[in-house]
Amino acid sequence: MTLQETTAPPLVFSHFGYDTGAYDRAVDFWTRAFGFGISDHGPLGKQRICFMTRRPFEHHQLVAVSGRDPALPTTVADLGFRAPDLGELRRIAALLEKEPGVTGIAAVDRGVSWTLHFTDPTGLPVTVDVDTGWFVPQPQAWPLDLGSDDETIRATTRRRCEDLAGFCDREEWRAETEAALAASGKLQLQTPPSVDPPPPDAGPVFRNDFDTSRGEAFPRVSMFRVGMLAIDLDALASFYESELGYLVTGRGLRPGIGEVPAADVVYLTRDPNQIAQLVLVAGRPAEVPSSINQVTFRVPSLPALRHVCERMYAHPEVDDYRPVDHGNSFSLYCNDPEGNTIELSRESAWYTPAPSAWPLDLSLSDEDVLRVSEERCHSVPGFMMRADWKSRARAQLLDAGRLEAEEFAG
Repeated sequence: MTLQETTAPPLVFSHFGYDTGAYDRAVDFWTRAFGFGISDHGPLGKQRICFMTRRPFEHHQLVAVSGRDPALPTTVADLGFRAPDLGELRRIAALLEKEPGVTGIAAVDRGVSWTLHFTDPTGLPVTVDVDTGWFVPQPQAWPLDLGSDDETIRATTRRRCEDLAGFCDREEWRAETEAALAASGKLQLQTPPSVDPPPPDAGPVFRNDFDTSRGEAFPRVSMFRVGMLAIDLDALASFYESELGYLVTGRGLRPGIGEVPAADVVYLTRDPNQIAQLVLVAGRPAEVPSSINQVTFRVPSLPALRHVCERMYAHPEVDDYRPVDHGNSFSLYCNDPEGNTIELSRESAWYTPAPSAWPLDLSLSDEDVLRVSEERCHSVPGFMMRADWKSRARAQLLDAGRLEAEEFAG
């Protein structure tokens, strides 16, 4: 067997983008209600694109792209966040109750998490999780009464979980999963890099107005999971297992609660600290085009990018290959077997305002790829070193109370 056939590519989930028929509403909700900073925005052909983040080591965590037919349903199944505790989950629920256009607010006990479901003003399904500290095989779903006190909720969840085969403490599950991932060469911890303090003359790097008069703090969350509707659930799960190295951690019928319908689901991860980094949900009609603009996976080096690119080029059901030098990163875009756009990306050492795109020639040596890109970037207004951008971004997010809950940033 070749290296390509036996080695899972070294990658971690980086960020997520989606096409929307309600661009302005989407940007307003995520920046005003959830605290995202606009790192860049601009025209993308006939469309508009907005890059948003609360995480200073990611230029963008969330990308909204205009132009989708508003009559088409989204194929995004979940945009997932984590919160620190039940108190914060209650506070977020109360904030959402006051948000115009937010619907379907429902609290669910999944055994592994206490989860708040809602639909944003544009129709995007969103979840906020608080880890319980236990594991039971997924999927599970019971009603959750956030009006109960923490002690009652914990006792109720534990009683439910103890009755199920496979119940254990999360740390026990984590250790077993870490061993399985390591043994198969798939282990990739979602470890957050450090960010240096800003220089004394740090200028603004965000494009939206950071209004400091907001009375209520933004939700204390970090983004950590995405979900996609699948046409052929088993085939799509097999692709992410075999080609991108993900481990299936749960599979079965997820019970419906509230506006969340029952559906067959598959949960996948490469990090034992997260039971699900990707969630695939059955039910996408074959005639509905994907609204997944990008699910981006970060790789650690240009050789690693070449390796994963070779896998994608060799796959008979992957198409629409687009190698791009963004200045900020070197990327290959392509479509998975169901037309969802995935991006394999290596971060560069510099920053240029986005969107920027030039051809990327991976037939060049690493040294020439870097030289050509750096020469271009230095001529772009707004150029700076990526480390400087990150440090300024962190200081400004922290100052404005928009920095995500860093304990969950990995």
